[in-house]
Amino acid sequence: MKNLCFIILLTYTGIIAYADIIGAPFIPEEFDIEIYQYPHMILIENPESQHIDTHYTFTDEEENYQLRYTFFKQTNHDEPNIRAFFSFWAMINMMNVAGHENIRISNFNDNDVKNDFNGDFGTTAFIQNPTSDFSDGYDFIMINFYYKNNQGIVVQSLMMNDLSITQSPVFLEVFNSFSFID
Repeated sequence: MKNLCFIILLTYTGIIAYADIIGAPFIPEEFDIEIYQYPHMILIENPESQHIDTHYTFTDEEENYQLRYTFFKQTNHDEPNIRAFFSFWAMINMMNVAGHENIRISNFNDNDVKNDFNGDFGTTAFIQNPTSDFSDGYDFIMINFYYKNNQGIVVQSLMMNDLSITQSPVFLEVFNSFSFID
């Protein structure tokens, strides 16, 4: 396990160094989006994590879920390989949040991202039994990365212990609780 963490850390460090050299088009900084705070969504203090900073964190009264938003502002607006950078950025951050490499990443349909979030494209992973400090106290994470041209990436992390919440109207509200602004 220590070897796996070392490999992930080494890979991440190499990627960050390489991205810095070639001018990575994203920085961890907030930008304007619209967050819809439904009555059950209580804004709480952002938990500390070594793996990914959080800008906003919500939960409900029973702590059935935790929703975190993280932002990566786009700094280079003329990047011709933005999908490649996005995929790379998402994969590295997903592995850090999971605490292991055993994740399956899927892409959202571009039209769904446009219609539901006013974005251009996105990707998702469902993580079982995460081992990083990011997920402290939760057994499952649905982590979604959404991109909007010339704005950046919104990372939406939905954490839960009981998967039955994914079948509830509350989950749909939480899942659809933001939109990019034109």
